[in-house]
Amino acid sequence: MKQLPTATAAELKISFAGAEAGTAFDALELDREEGRARAVHFWDRPEKSADGAIGLPLLKRGLILRLRRDEPGPGSKHKADLTVKLRPCTPLPGPWQEEREEEHWEYRIEEDRAGPDFAPVVAASLEAEREFDEALDAERGSLGDLVTKPQLELLEAADADGEDLDALTALGPVHAVKWKQDWDGLPGSVAIEEWTTDGGLRFLEVSVRADVADAPRVQDLLGQGLRDRGLTPPQAGDTKTRAVLAALARELLG
Repeated sequence: MKQLPTATAAELKISFAGAEAGTAFDALELDREEGRARAVHFWDRPEKSADGAIGLPLLKRGLILRLRRDEPGPGSKHKADLTVKLRPCTPLPGPWQEEREEEHWEYRIEEDRAGPDFAPVVAASLEAEREFDEALDAERGSLGDLVTKPQLELLEAADADGEDLDALTALGPVHAVKWKQDWDGLPGSVAIEEWTTDGGLRFLEVSVRADVADAPRVQDLLGQGLRDRGLTPPQAGDTKTRAVLAALARELLG
C-alpha cells in the first residue's frame, strides 16, 4: 500500500536573490576562500512553448535530479554525489516510508519549509556517492550510467521509471559555495550556500534543520538571527532550485 511518508525533521530556508544576495553575503561576513566550492548540474527536458514560456517537465512533476562535485580549492574533498529528490513527495510503498542509510548512500525524508511563508512540503531524497571522474563525464551529457540501483528503485516506486535518463538534458553548471556557522539559540549549524551562474544569476540561501515539532520556534529564531545581522528576510521569492533551473533552461533554448 502506498502512502505519503511522515517527516520528523524539517529544513527551514530563507533565500536572497540578486542584489539582496550580495548584501547578505557581506552582512554574513563570508569569504569564498573559506567555503566548500562545488559545481552543480541538473537534468530535465526543457521545452519552450510558442508564447516563449519555459517548461521543465520533471520539475513540474516534483522530480529533481542533481549532481554535485567538488571544485578545486582549499575546501575541496575531491568528492561527488548524485541525488534523486521527490519534492513534493508522492505516496510511496512501505520500504520507502522510512529513512535508511547504507555504506555509499542515504535516503532522507524531511519537510522543506522555504520562506517567506514556510509552508511545509514533504520531500524524499536519495543521495549517493559517485566517482569524481564519472561525475565529470556525466556533466558533458548522459546521466543514465551515474544513477544507482537504489535510485532507480526509488524512481520506480514513485512511478517515474518511464523516464529515459539518457535522453535528458544537462543544465549547468551552477557554481556553489557552502559555509557553516554557529548562531546562538539555533540547533546545530546554520548552512549558508551561494549559487551563481555564468549568466549572472545569484542566490544566497540560509538554512537550518530542526525537529518538525520545533520548526515554528526555529523559524522565528532564524529570522531574528538574520535581523540581528542587519538583514531583513525577503517577503517574496521562489526557491533557488526552481529559479536557477528556469534561468539555465532559458539560456539553453534562447
